[in-house]
Amino acid sequence: MQEVIQVNVLKRDDDEENKIYELESLINTAGGTTIAYVSQIVDKVNPRYYIGKGKVAEIKDLAEKLEVKTVILDVELSASQLYNLEEELKLHVVDWTTLILDIFAQRANTKESRLKIKLAQLKYQLPRLNKWFSYLSRQAGGIGTRGPGETMLETDRRAVVRDIKSLERQLKDIEKTKRINREARKNITNISLLGYTNAGKSTILNGMMHLYGQEKFVYSDDLLFATLDTSTRRLDFANTKVTLTDTVGFIDNLSDELNDSFLTTLDEIKFADMLMIVIDASHNIEHQIHAIETAIEGIDMDKKDILYVFNKMDKVENDFAVKLFKREQERIYISAREDEDLERIKDKIVSIIKANYKMVKMHIPFADGDILDYMMTNYDILATEYDEDGTNIQFEISKGDMEKYGKYIQGI
Repeated sequence: MQEVIQVNVLKRDDDEENKIYELESLINTAGGTTIAYVSQIVDKVNPRYYIGKGKVAEIKDLAEKLEVKTVILDVELSASQLYNLEEELKLHVVDWTTLILDIFAQRANTKESRLKIKLAQLKYQLPRLNKWFSYLSRQAGGIGTRGPGETMLETDRRAVVRDIKSLERQLKDIEKTKRINREARKNITNISLLGYTNAGKSTILNGMMHLYGQEKFVYSDDLLFATLDTSTRRLDFANTKVTLTDTVGFIDNLSDELNDSFLTTLDEIKFADMLMIVIDASHNIEHQIHAIETAIEGIDMDKKDILYVFNKMDKVENDFAVKLFKREQERIYISAREDEDLERIKDKIVSIIKANYKMVKMHIPFADGDILDYMMTNYDILATEYDEDGTNIQFEISKGDMEKYGKYIQGI
């Protein structure tokens, strides 16, 4: 484990404990260990170092005493601030965005996630190339920054732009395939799992797969950003079939480049029929809910069912405080590692889906046996009778299928 000093930059109304916890968790996920903590309330950003000069001197002394070679800050630094800090401290300095990109690069397993992370890295580097050149020009008055040096920078910039365009084309091709897959799932209730990173989404999906699915499991671990891959699995709850999609966890203070890496997650949420918003009930619920709602505020939620899943209740000391959140929404309190709690989620999902069902009587001609087979497979048939022309069935049907197969309905 690489030893680091972590530096938390705070505003006056920040939750210092949560910010320290989150940065330390990210450092652990990246393969480091925090051996010293430094924090500072910053009302006005120091354009040279971001933090104050006195705090820089404090970090330098601490690093020398502890023989630490790396400092990690929970803010995004400009190219000049990063350079100034490294020159002053004589240490390797890592900012918030670089740290998260490093974790993303470690954990991207699919072709899509690898392309997305590479794209985010290049988009992050491109403006910094320009800022870095401007910084050198100002500091050196242009001497030593013209001629071959300037040409090399321009060549690098064009290469980065070319790579960005290539990656964007490849991702568009992948998105076409995903649109086709979504179209194939249009007659099934599509549920997206979303939440703050490490809330337990992948654990819930794997538990549901164990009980109700037949496909392979997804990777999960007690780490921030344990998985970056959007994974969809089919589940069979008797006559209620659904797909459950695990999405990338949200986190605060993402740069534009990092937000781009979440576009696939947001697309999956956009096309979902139901959202299962997973909250780690054992840690800073209000902060998680705010981050999630901020991330999805541009998505039309009016036609989506929403279920709040308060997970890790086995770690909660005060149940009453947790149950004050989201009282106006459908919600459930669970521990994702308990099968009986996963069964309760299944029952809750089925009840939400069937809340919009209507009781109908259908007459399906013998010639349309495929339609009868569909109804028998996907619904609980309450009554069946036969006549000389076909089959009469009575059952509760979804709104979508009611519109699609309306010509067979004889009564409601």
